Order: sequence, then C-alpha cells, then structure tokens
Amino acid sequence: MTTITYYSTNIKNELIKLKRTFAFWLTIISAIIIPLLFFIVYFIRYAKLIPADGVNPWDKFMTNQIQNSIPFLVPMFIVLITSLIIQVEHKSSGIKHLFALPIPKWSVYFSKLSIVIFSIIATYIYFYLAILFFGVLLGAFRPDLAFLDFQPDYFKYLEMLGTSLIASLGIVGIQFWLSFRFKNFIVPLAIGMTMVILGLIVAQAPESIYFPYSFNILSISLGENMPLTFGFSTVTVYSISCFLLTAILGYLDVRRLNIK
Repeated sequence: MTTITYYSTNIKNELIKLKRTFAFWLTIISAIIIPLLFFIVYFIRYAKLIPADGVNPWDKFMTNQIQNSIPFLVPMFIVLITSLIIQVEHKSSGIKHLFALPIPKWSVYFSKLSIVIFSIIATYIYFYLAILFFGVLLGAFRPDLAFLDFQPDYFKYLEMLGTSLIASLGIVGIQFWLSFRFKNFIVPLAIGMTMVILGLIVAQAPESIYFPYSFNILSISLGENMPLTFGFSTVTVYSISCFLLTAILGYLDVRRLNIK
C-alpha cells in the first residue's frame, strides 16, 4: 500500500468511529449553544436591542458572539474534544490493537490528528452558519431588529474565525500529544483546563505571545495591533510552529512507547 492509501484508509475508518461517539454530537452542540443563547436574549429583550436607524444589527450580533466564544470556550472545547476522541481508543484498548496491526504507526497517529482538526473546523463552520441562521430567524420573527434589512460582512467574520482557528493549532498539537500519551482521561483534561485558565490570566502580559493557550485571546484582542513575524501575524506563525513541533515530537514519543 502507498502512503496516501494508508492515510486515506485510516481517515475513513476514523470518520466511521467518530459518528458513534459523543464527540460527534459535541461538535454540533458546542457550535450552536452560543448562537442559540443570543437568539433567546434578542427574542425576549428585542425592544431594548432595536438598532438606531441606519445601523447594521449584524455587526454587534456577530462580533459579540465571536468575542464571547473565542477567549475561553474555544480552548476548552479543543481540550475536551481532543481528549474524548482519543479516550475512545484508550477505553477499548483500541490503540494497542491498532499499533499491533501491520500498518505504519504514523498513519494511525496522523489520521487521528487529522480527525481532531476536522472536528474543530466543522465546529467553526457550524458556529458561523448558526449565527447567520439565528440572525435571519430573528429578522423574520422580530422585524424591528432589522436583520433582514441589512447584510452581514461575511468575509470580515470569516477572517476573524479563520484567525482564531489557526491560533488554536498550538493547543491542538499539545493536547493531542497529551491525550495520546496518557491513558487516563483525567490527566490531559486537567492539564488542558489548567492551561486554558492560565491563558486567560496571563493574556494581558506581553509574554503571553509565547503561551499557546493565550493565542486565541490575542487573535481577537490585539486585532490590527498584532505584531508581525516574517510579514505574518505573530500568533499565526507561533501557533503553526507550535503545532508542527508538538505533532512531530508527539509522534516520535508515542512511536517508542510500549502501549499496554
């Protein structure tokens, strides 16, 4: 079998397994919970939220949801979804079985990493679509809110979410390594949650630019003031670098393990 065949076959198998787990539903639930809450608040308190004449209601509606989700909820979701996907294998001794098969270990490791990334990307897409859906729904049921009279700046918010997604990659690499490394579900989950809280605490410090668990916050809070590295956002460069480094080191570490 070729490299591509090994990888694609494992991806298909992982997708089938993902559909049978809570992690699959978590991607959907996590994506719609904030838009749904905003919909309920706007629907009930619409009289106080009617925009001034000529003001686009989408700006406040979308910006508030993104800014309220990215700093804390996105990192926590990544910690949880990564731990859940890998825990399925640990719980059933699936990793031991997979590593005993006559297939390259790298195809097992990186196909699972790809599924984690795919799940996170899917959640971002669902989140974006849910915001738009509930905004249109508000426009239909509460015309005074004027959602149907304006168009959202689609690309502006796609760019915000895309930047957040890339800023999340550093956390993905670290948490995936930890989840694969430790059989006990609590260990990577506890480490991840602790780091997310620390990320919130140190986000105001200049040194937070080197702390992967603060990258999501910085991607929103710094905005146009983000420092550049090699002509690109520093958070983007550092997050991708952290992801590549931890993905490679994680694989080298797991490959030498005697998984029992």
